Amino acid sequence: MTNPNPIKPETKPESPKATNPFAAFMPAFDIGALTAQQQQFATLWSDAMTRAHSAAEQFATFEKDMIVRAQGAVATWAQLAQDAIGYAGQLSTEARKLSVDAAKKMTSH
Repeated sequence: MTNPNPIKPETKPESPKATNPFAAFMPAFDIGALTAQQQQFATLWSDAMTRAHSAAEQFATFEKDMIVRAQGAVATWAQLAQDAIGYAGQLSTEARKLSVDAAKKMTSH
């Protein structure tokens, strides 16, 4: 006679495999990749500082040129102002002479 409910050998339930929930992020923490990223960043930063230094030197050159031009313009304006004042003085002198001459002519007739 056969047993309708045969005894099954006892099987152990499989324990869940331990999965790392951070496995997707682990490539970012790869030491080799991190070192490469640091080197790339250092190169990028060094290049940026070189460009910034070059730009600052160019700006200093432009600034010097601008100062020289501004000083030249101010000197030109000052000369023009002095010339204008001198010319105004000449015109005033001539106007006085003409006024005196006109007054003399009016009184002599």
